[in-house]
Amino acid sequence: MKKFLYHISILVLSGIIMLFILDKLYTYLYTNGTPRNKVSHIFSIKNKEIDYIFIGSSRVDNHIDPKIIEKLTGETALNLGIQGAKLNDSYLLLQLLNEQEVKTETIFIQVDYNYNINGNSKFLTTALMPHLKNKLVSELVKERHPDFFYLKNIPFYRYMIYDYKIGFREVFNAAINNEPTIDLNSGYYPLTGHREDNFNASLPSTILDENQIIKKIDSFAKRNNMNIQYFTAPFCANTKNIDYTNKLQDKIPGLMDFSRLFSDKDEFFFNCAHLNDKGAKEFSRTFAQSIKSD
Repeated sequence: MKKFLYHISILVLSGIIMLFILDKLYTYLYTNGTPRNKVSHIFSIKNKEIDYIFIGSSRVDNHIDPKIIEKLTGETALNLGIQGAKLNDSYLLLQLLNEQEVKTETIFIQVDYNYNINGNSKFLTTALMPHLKNKLVSELVKERHPDFFYLKNIPFYRYMIYDYKIGFREVFNAAINNEPTIDLNSGYYPLTGHREDNFNASLPSTILDENQIIKKIDSFAKRNNMNIQYFTAPFCANTKNIDYTNKLQDKIPGLMDFSRLFSDKDEFFFNCAHLNDKGAKEFSRTFAQSIKSD
């Protein structure tokens, strides 16, 4: 019996040591290898100056081509749009940029129906996991994740739970400096084609009296001398309750409203809420011209 318990103890101890080693190895490779996503990219641009940064959901990720912005304005630009991101995620990215001391002229934040939506995107929380030892990241995850204690204190637990996003395949690619599918120095992810089978959208019929995240963003920006500009990207003509954007302008004075920009250009849309590559490039040109005229 003693011999059996001895062998079990050795196996358990070996397993714990292996978890510690794997945790240290994965974290080192993620934080020192080639960035695999936009969150990791933020950690690689500490103390840099980027004139225009665009933050939001897929309606930034698929809509803003920084290369066009740069060509027409003569300023540097970066697309930090993340699929499924909500306003609270935009606030999180804003805090990370400030923590990394990234200097900007203006940060453009996409806002539309997400004004009515609370919560955080699962992807963004997942992308933070390799950076959990960072004090700010630790605080942000603690606010958002009920299993924070286990994620922070059990070695390799965070990588096992989120293996589908930050598991062996991703850490291996980071280790061998394999480039991700998009150019993170630009951040633009184009959509191609035109989805006739999904060509309708609907904005909310009512709007919140007040959005607490917008208030937090504005307060944070003021304290840290950051210039924030909100904007609404185009929707197709077949969008119900499009007057929602008028209500949004009442809530956010100075909102750059491009919602009806391509109301007669269905060929510019992948689906009703997302531009295709042709539309995104034209939108980026229009956006650049509006910045130049300010």
